Amino acid sequence: MSWEDLVIDEALRNTLKTLHDALRRGTTISGDDRRLLEQLSADLENVLAKPGAMTRAEHQSLTDRLQGVVTRFEVSHPDLTATIAQVTKALGDMGI
Repeated sequence: MSWEDLVIDEALRNTLKTLHDALRRGTTISGDDRRLLEQLSADLENVLAKPGAMTRAEHQSLTDRLQGVVTRFEVSHPDLTATIAQVTKALGDMGI
């Protein structure tokens, strides 16, 4: 793993921590939205645990779901949207 990969990996972990903190703080989101975010978080954790294990289609699906969440929350939860956008950028930097 290159130095750049380590920096991106650490940035993604920090961004995920921010997302987890937002979910723990009880950000006012519906139960369905919370479950969606928790599933995305679990999927991202899997990416970090097994880098390179996902197929291109799985990468695209994850990216599409993250972009959908950004669109869904951009007005009602701008801070959460910014965090998710950081995750999407970090994944893009990782080639996902």
